Amino acid sequence: MAQNLVELCAILIENHLGDLAAQIFTTLAAHGRLSAPTLAAHAKIPLIRTHTGLATLLEEQLVLHHAAEEDAPTYYSVSWRNAYNLVRHINVVSLVAERHGEAAGQVVKNILQLGHARVGDLTDAYNLAPGSKRDSGVETGAHHVPEAVMVNGAAKSYAPSNQRVTSAFELHTILRTLLRFGVLVKVGTRTLMPIADLQEQLQEAVIVDQFPDRKVTGPKKAKEFALAVNELKRKWRRDDAFSDATDASSRGAIKRPGEQSNPNKRLKLNGNKLNGHVIDVDCEPSASKLSLDLIVRVDFTRCSLGLRSQRLQRLAKRLLGSATGAVYGALLHALEDKMCSVRGESDESAKDDDAEKILPSSDLNQIAEMLDPNVDLGSSIRGVGTSKRLPNDAGTNGKRKHVVDNEFAEIGIKPEISESEDDEPTTNGLTSYRNHANRVKMIEAHLLLLQEHPKGFCKRARAGSTSTEWGVDFETLTDALIQAELDTTIVARFGTTHLRVVRLLRERGKLEEKQVASFAMTRIKDVRAVLTELQSESLAEAQELPKDNQRQPSRTTYLWYFDPQRAQSLILQQTYKAMARTLQRIPVERERFRTIIEKAERTDIKGQEQEKLETHERQLLREWREIEERLLTQVSRLDEVVMILRDCSGRDVSLAT
Repeated sequence: MAQNLVELCAILIENHLGDLAAQIFTTLAAHGRLSAPTLAAHAKIPLIRTHTGLATLLEEQLVLHHAAEEDAPTYYSVSWRNAYNLVRHINVVSLVAERHGEAAGQVVKNILQLGHARVGDLTDAYNLAPGSKRDSGVETGAHHVPEAVMVNGAAKSYAPSNQRVTSAFELHTILRTLLRFGVLVKVGTRTLMPIADLQEQLQEAVIVDQFPDRKVTGPKKAKEFALAVNELKRKWRRDDAFSDATDASSRGAIKRPGEQSNPNKRLKLNGNKLNGHVIDVDCEPSASKLSLDLIVRVDFTRCSLGLRSQRLQRLAKRLLGSATGAVYGALLHALEDKMCSVRGESDESAKDDDAEKILPSSDLNQIAEMLDPNVDLGSSIRGVGTSKRLPNDAGTNGKRKHVVDNEFAEIGIKPEISESEDDEPTTNGLTSYRNHANRVKMIEAHLLLLQEHPKGFCKRARAGSTSTEWGVDFETLTDALIQAELDTTIVARFGTTHLRVVRLLRERGKLEEKQVASFAMTRIKDVRAVLTELQSESLAEAQELPKDNQRQPSRTTYLWYFDPQRAQSLILQQTYKAMARTLQRIPVERERFRTIIEKAERTDIKGQEQEKLETHERQLLREWREIEERLLTQVSRLDEVVMILRDCSGRDVSLAT
């Protein structure tokens, strides 16, 4: 594993858990799988403190463990992906808050701070024990705050950061919603097992059950064995997934606070939203609650899908406008439920090049449900059947406004409206159906714009048809995103001339200097300098083709080429290094402003800086906050580069553990 990633993960863990956890993680990263006694010897830490640090890392799922047998020693290994995901907590919380509301965002934030949590512990931390006065709608006098847990000498509080949840019913409903959308997943016995050990366990179970002779070689046997392993893997995933039938509490039900009747009334979760929609959770007044022993964690793999959708939506909005971007965001969100993950399992049939690529698709009605109803779809496209309302005359006496369809008005046809029709209420079945059909038609018009764009944002699920199913070719689209990110990095670092040469090598393959100069319409002297600079940065390579056995440079042909995978890996490692240096800069800057920071954090001044601090002190405090904000913003931007280069395609296996 690259040293830059090790350094970045060590800094993140030190900031999150302390020096002890960072030292243990660094030792495991340097030596690989180790048992606890061996780890203590390498790290030069007492065995008791080693067990304490391992427990903390296991709680945050930063370390994985496996024992071959009950009496066999347990071996520990690092989880690179979970360690890096510490830098992505803010983006995940903002994504959940945007889609499911502030209360859901706070719940996810608390779970991220804990690594994983029992539902019962969350209920106790919020002081929402079922059957208590608070659960019945009666406010309690004081909030119980659980005792803090000491980690590396620092207090790690298990109390929620912001108590927006006011009842146990609301907490269980939020958790159930997040589990249903895949943001949270169950924690089982296989969660903390390394992927290699899990795969070995899968194969051994299949061999014992279906291949007692243990012969899995040969074309036919190998194919049957791979299919059986994939089938068992899917079965284990279904068993480990959340289910209302198996994960609901068997000890009664939990009632909606302050309500004893009206079973059809809906609950709104603190303004929970889904692409602009308020989530209405249909629940019976005595809906079954989650089991208090259920352990949940945040699924970063599923959150990566949401972050990728946000990135693609911003790109579509920048190129085609806000309305089209909103439609594309609704399509991407509708497709997320139909994809396992960015790094989903690949069956043998999916690897067949001759097989037709099957894209995840969504119906127009599903896209309309996901789309924010306040988005004006007709403002950016002409001739898609938008409707206009006539002004309300004084003589209408509050009667409904007439709707004039532009499709008929443009050819001179005016609909006749009878008095009886005019007396009908504004909302009826026909009007609602026509409005929905018109909106679906406008959504399809925006999807056609996305399809016709050179980047190919989406396409119909079945080519050459008028199907209402639309899909996205994520593989082609993410490849274009990665290529654009590489081009942006090269032009920012070297200039447009270097980018032109790189594009030539990428499109035409291996070329001589004379060919590069001819295609680029540049002097060969300038091209040679550009190629040499790119080679020094490992962005271009030369292949030697000697004309004789002497291998003299004068009688050797040099073919220059550009390797996108090598450049992608190189820029990814440089991004890790830039993130580590940026995070290291924050404590240096904090030390510069240490005096004013300590004064501003005093209990008698905190929150009253304008009244209690002098003018120059307020100026220093403002300067420190601006510096910290700029550094953290830069880290967030670099994380977006990492997401594009590493996580969007799902083909990168550098963090596999």
